[in-house]
Amino acid sequence: MNKSLLIIVSLSLILVVAWQLGAGEYFMARVVFAPDHEETRVEHEGEGLYTSERIHPLDYTVTIVAEGLEIPWEIVPLPDDRLLVTERPGKVTIVGHGSIASIHDVRHLGEGGLLGAELDPGFEENGFLYLYYSYEKGSDVYNRVSRFVFQEDSLKDETVLLENIPGDRFHNGGRIRFGPEGALYITTGDASDESLPQDLSSLGGKILRINPDGSFPEDNPFPDSPVYSYGHRNPQGIAWDYEKGILYSSEHGPTRQDMLNVILPGKNYGWPLVECGQGESEFEDPIICYTEFTLAPSGMDFFPGQGEYPDQLFIAGLRGNMVKRISLDDEGNVLDQEPILTNWGRLRTVRYHQGVFYVATNDREGRGVPDDTSDLILKVEFQLNNQ
Repeated sequence: MNKSLLIIVSLSLILVVAWQLGAGEYFMARVVFAPDHEETRVEHEGEGLYTSERIHPLDYTVTIVAEGLEIPWEIVPLPDDRLLVTERPGKVTIVGHGSIASIHDVRHLGEGGLLGAELDPGFEENGFLYLYYSYEKGSDVYNRVSRFVFQEDSLKDETVLLENIPGDRFHNGGRIRFGPEGALYITTGDASDESLPQDLSSLGGKILRINPDGSFPEDNPFPDSPVYSYGHRNPQGIAWDYEKGILYSSEHGPTRQDMLNVILPGKNYGWPLVECGQGESEFEDPIICYTEFTLAPSGMDFFPGQGEYPDQLFIAGLRGNMVKRISLDDEGNVLDQEPILTNWGRLRTVRYHQGVFYVATNDREGRGVPDDTSDLILKVEFQLNNQ
């Protein structure tokens, strides 16, 4: 073996060993998926999206209420104030109690796995819990929405409501929320197939709307279809302003260009024909498009205005390593925004409950920098000046 070949082989072996010892994940987390912004406050992006008003400063305290979780994806407050958490490999956990179920059909592949969760509006009477998860059929990956009965801290009686939602290693959507009229809204990704979002016969790249029994509401915009809106790339967050009836959704863009949309029935949000809207009359433009950095938005929730504080949205950012706090006017338009919780790594979701926000960190998914306590559930308590 000549000297050059020996050097190449030796270097290759060193790289293989280093990768297996975690150098690969470290490189991905520190370089490829590291935040691509430097300022602690991200200034206004775009043009014509903001007024000159500023949101009121907001002080808060953070308490760790759970640690050692494995990629927590959704947080669901229970009526008794305990927190139910989905972990992407397939576990359903109650904070302070431990795992109560493993969903055996879950296929944990890349961004897929056990994702969204939501309680039935009549949960205290019927015990219904809805889950969104990835599964395999043959050699293909799909997503489905199932309803379970939550009883005595366990899950039973799965009823599949909607399945064959396109899935993949990337872009599975996965957030579910009930609307004010009692229908279940579901975000789905394009499953890395850009032909799906504009195809109304496909469930990929859509926001779907179904009844709690899995049937399709008669007033859906497309007959005999669960499709509510289309032209989406990978929406991972939805939140309702229940009082005004406004549905917001956060969506991953292709290169930066992450979006906040107001979702309207039957509307086309453009992907992959346009990115971040471009003023094309046949497409709905986002109310925010982040072009200067990557937020990688995921779960979100709505905070109703109190006193001098206007209505606000809080959006968890993965690569952004922040929660975006967005102030809204009385019409639901954006006034201003700022980053908070910028020192907690990758943030997956935000859930509001009785004056408190709960936030899930996601540093164990291969794109963050975990430590011995990762991943966490944070309790964020705000001190409002009018309290």
